[in-house]
Amino acid sequence: MSSKRWKFALVAAAAVVASCTSLLPTPTPSPSTPIAIPPTPTPDLRLPAAAAVASTFVDALNRQDFVKAFTLLDEPSRAALKEADELGRRYGTVREIALATAMDGQLRGGLLHQGDRAAATLVTRWESSLVGPFEVTSTLELVFDPSASDWRISWTRDAIIPGLSNGVLRMERATTTRGAIYAADGTPLAVQLEFTTIGVQRGAIASFEEERRMLALLSRITQLPPEEIRARYADQPEHWFSPVADVDEAVLDEFNDELERFPAISTRLRFQRHYPRPELAPHVVGFVGFIPPESLSAYRARGYQGDERIGLAGVEAGADALIGGLPGGTLKLFTDGKLVILAERPAVPGQDVTLTLSPSLQLDVQRLLGNRRGAAVVLRAADSAVLAMASSPTFSQTNVTSRAIQEGALLNRATQGQYPPGSTFKMVTMAAGIGEGLTRPEEVFRDPGYWDGYGSDFRKTCWLRSGHGRITLQAGLTASCNVVFYEVGKRLQEKSAYILGEYARRFGFGARTGIELPEAAGIVPDPDWKRQLLGEVWTGGDTINLSVGQGFMLVTPLQVAQMTAAIANDGVMRRPYLIARPRAEAAAPADRLPVSPATLEAIQRGMIGVTRDARLGTTTYRFAGFDYCFGPDGRVVLCSRIPARARASARRLIVAGKSGTAQAGGDARPFAWFTAYAPADAPEIVVTVLLENVGEGSSYAAPLVRQIIEAYYGLPISPTPTDRRANE
Repeated sequence: MSSKRWKFALVAAAAVVASCTSLLPTPTPSPSTPIAIPPTPTPDLRLPAAAAVASTFVDALNRQDFVKAFTLLDEPSRAALKEADELGRRYGTVREIALATAMDGQLRGGLLHQGDRAAATLVTRWESSLVGPFEVTSTLELVFDPSASDWRISWTRDAIIPGLSNGVLRMERATTTRGAIYAADGTPLAVQLEFTTIGVQRGAIASFEEERRMLALLSRITQLPPEEIRARYADQPEHWFSPVADVDEAVLDEFNDELERFPAISTRLRFQRHYPRPELAPHVVGFVGFIPPESLSAYRARGYQGDERIGLAGVEAGADALIGGLPGGTLKLFTDGKLVILAERPAVPGQDVTLTLSPSLQLDVQRLLGNRRGAAVVLRAADSAVLAMASSPTFSQTNVTSRAIQEGALLNRATQGQYPPGSTFKMVTMAAGIGEGLTRPEEVFRDPGYWDGYGSDFRKTCWLRSGHGRITLQAGLTASCNVVFYEVGKRLQEKSAYILGEYARRFGFGARTGIELPEAAGIVPDPDWKRQLLGEVWTGGDTINLSVGQGFMLVTPLQVAQMTAAIANDGVMRRPYLIARPRAEAAAPADRLPVSPATLEAIQRGMIGVTRDARLGTTTYRFAGFDYCFGPDGRVVLCSRIPARARASARRLIVAGKSGTAQAGGDARPFAWFTAYAPADAPEIVVTVLLENVGEGSSYAAPLVRQIIEAYYGLPISPTPTDRRANE
């Protein structure tokens, strides 16, 4: 290399060191000593052309037009690269190692020149998904080509990063630690076991001799044969960290000086997720696994390599950004026996989280739900904290089998199952009818057992074939009288086909609740939805179906629980949540249901009648014998145990609820719903149950809600009834 060319290279080396030190708290060593090139005292009329070539070359690099960039190289550079694709591969390799998502080069200052040679200062800004933005300053060398009467770029890898031609570029990752998950009482539900793994980056091995010495050292450390060690990285991508073996920290300390000599060797912390109580709320806690192929690009954009484990279900997935933290790394250049740190960002450790789950209640709910396909949700009424959430069939976090996947056991039916709400939706229809001035709680309707509002050719029936006779709107909610709600739906349709859907959305349907779990949004249909999705016109029959929670409407059990909690809380609707600490949205404003206090009171009274009105209530027979009072010490006891004189004034444990039976289509048995809150006068808990394809809500779901309430208050659990009655 000529002395003149050495001058350019040394200027480049000095520039990159100046750039790198600006990113670091302490100066980094320079790979060489800078020597300034004095400008030619007399002007060279060819220099504007050199500047134009340099500018065109940098512009081509920024556009990744390596064919154009290749045409601007001098003959020795083109001969060394052989083709334009190789130039692209050289830049691509750096982008891959640095995990760069963008590269932008800019020329700074004027040209330095000396005869037929010139140099431009090139500042390249890289955007790395792992270490963030960083800049390097290099020298772009040009030579005048007499045969072409023009300037050409004299290119080496030092134009990308100074020192790269004779160096090794390596990204050392700083693996983050995953936070633990605890239940409300401190019971560990998911913890991280830590191991140190030694491994090899194949592309950083400089020569066959270096590899031989490296393998000998690794064999001494791991006690594995060299050929077995090589097999573990030989077929891996050359810039990936390929694990070899787990090693003790004491062993690493013993061999530390020898390990420093091999840029290809590095260590990583390896973590194994452990679930100490795999039987406790597996759908809520979730599990981790490798990044799915469809999500790989999004995670790589966040700095992940692609072989990490992330949350795939439950809180592990829903709060992955909080629990999983963020990986960090250090981009290093090993050159001429020196180390230059180009950029670094520390890993952000994941946070421990404490859930709102009560382990004892959770296990009770799981046991009571048993093997029946469905879901149960228990919320704390005051703030919608999830006290228990169960889904069946279930699975083991320690062994996620293909059978569990095929049987749908991984689906959390509480948040991801979507079902027609059936008569649990009638509270929305009642609120809409009253809110729009189309009916009143005390309005009397006539139910002969059928409804001919759109003519006898479109007759619809009440579940009680003999009809409820003369019945008010409020009593219609208690009796779940279809005819009453068909008529209210017709009035809403005549005012606007959009009204009922708007109220449904205000009650929390058609949107995710925001809980820290994977969840479905459900469907709130309206004329626009039907036209866009099905290409069909909305009809009055669609509104009539919607008024009783049938048709296209789909909801999750959690959404029904959220609605019920809002009714229990005098219209204040709060987002259900699972993470008690840290609370990210503790101060988030609550929404309000679109109902007046008088309307809300009528809905609440109608729901109390569901379990208490002996004549009309759809589930009074399921709550027979549920006669509990709050004693002087606040404990719940049988009212019969309170002295007769005090019994009349004792506060009773009254349940307000609503049953629902949703048609599943075809010959399938209906979905059974029951949603409730208790005590009715000062709500403490909300319980929602959905059972798939079993029958009426009053027959199947209501008894389970009763049992869950009994478990919450520590009462004797009533036996599961065996009789069946069509009461919905």
